[in-house]
Amino acid sequence: MRKSILLFVLGVLAASAQPYEHVVVTADSMVDAFAPLGNHIENRLGMNDTVVAIEDICISFPGRDDPEKLRNFIRYAYQNWGTTHVLLGGDDDVVPVRFAWGRVWWAGITMLIPCDLYYACLDGDWDANQNNVFGEAADSVDLLPEVFIGRAPVTYRSAAAWFVDKTLAYSTDSAAPYLRNVLLAGFDIDDSTHGETTMELYDSAYVPEAMRPCIKVYDSHAGNHKDDMLAALNDGQHLVVHWDHSHYYAYGCGWRNHGWYITQMEMYRLSNGSQYSIVMSGGCYTGRFDTLECIIEYALAAPNGGAVAAVGNTRYGLYGRDAGQNPQRTLTALQMERVMATMLAPGRPASLEDFTLAKASLAPLADTSEPDRWCIYTFTLFGEPCMPVWIPVSGGVVERTEAGGTKAGHGALGSSFVRNVLVLNAETDALLSDVTGREVMQLNPGGNDLGHVPPGVYFVRAGDASGRTLGKIVKVRKE
Repeated sequence: MRKSILLFVLGVLAASAQPYEHVVVTADSMVDAFAPLGNHIENRLGMNDTVVAIEDICISFPGRDDPEKLRNFIRYAYQNWGTTHVLLGGDDDVVPVRFAWGRVWWAGITMLIPCDLYYACLDGDWDANQNNVFGEAADSVDLLPEVFIGRAPVTYRSAAAWFVDKTLAYSTDSAAPYLRNVLLAGFDIDDSTHGETTMELYDSAYVPEAMRPCIKVYDSHAGNHKDDMLAALNDGQHLVVHWDHSHYYAYGCGWRNHGWYITQMEMYRLSNGSQYSIVMSGGCYTGRFDTLECIIEYALAAPNGGAVAAVGNTRYGLYGRDAGQNPQRTLTALQMERVMATMLAPGRPASLEDFTLAKASLAPLADTSEPDRWCIYTFTLFGEPCMPVWIPVSGGVVERTEAGGTKAGHGALGSSFVRNVLVLNAETDALLSDVTGREVMQLNPGGNDLGHVPPGVYFVRAGDASGRTLGKIVKVRKE
């Protein structure tokens, strides 16, 4: 819920007496619409929440433009409130967008890419050479996040309220039968690059037995792929994983071979009711929220079903520069694969946090590769970043308990390792895990020598005196 916040004349938000692990940034006119989400996060996940109006931020914080002011606020919240999760509650005309410079040298493409990662990675200013072009190779861009970021691409109060209603409905229904449903949709990108290959990898390597058999729609199948996909979506699919040519107005479903695609209005008219989908696509432009309304926005706004969250590219997705290149080896596909591997890893609760963790694990690949950095910039989460993802297992569904019980992955301060030593804000021992959930080492409250831990992003699970579990994104840097 929104708290009373004092704004200083010098533009610094007053420090709160309590932490706000979760922050929503939205227009003043939509603050009340996000209040039920804050209540849910506080009551069910045990994370303190506040809603801050973007108008107040832009008046009160320094910066050369509104995106920089917003990022400075998020950095302040991270440092002073212990904020770990931020929901950008608005479309580009509500919550500002930072455009990052991207180039795919082998295709001769240079573009400015809407990049919400700018708000998650808080070290530096993304413009080291001070030419007002952000995210260039010369800008020493930090790609390892301090906070989890998601965006609700809404413009009006009614749309914000519907986004919240869907999120709450999904988050409180962990036993719906449809949660076992997975739709894998893979189509031909060119004569020798087949999305079906990617989908089969996901099925064999990551989909748990409790979610099999998956519904599959491939170019190698007979029939009308568009009709088959729409029928499956209307029947209710929990996880939808898609690979085909696409655009802001279309999910391809045999685009190259047949010219078939699902349109924005067809996503808007889905009739899957409360069986809300989480959709992930490697196609181009499906998340282009910055100009025209993209197909993801229509899926999220669907009044009789549609999606509760989606992942997509704000610009081109890349599938390889060489004919016949294995599509799983391009960073767009690697990101999709890592999200699947992280979210579906056995023995751990899943959430939309896994999107950020999966991307972060691949950040080192983008240090020197401009095409890989393009893929990191453009792959975007549209949804509440702390929303649980209910993954069925044999005999039931992995659930988080109510506040005061044991919760994985929520409610802690972000932190960084300095000189390879971590000091925990916890009174008991903890575990350091990688992004797949694999235990790396045990941690002690006083401090730890992490010299043998490779640089990267890790997850801390530590029980405090109240018994709840704390989660942290931590960055390890070698000296």
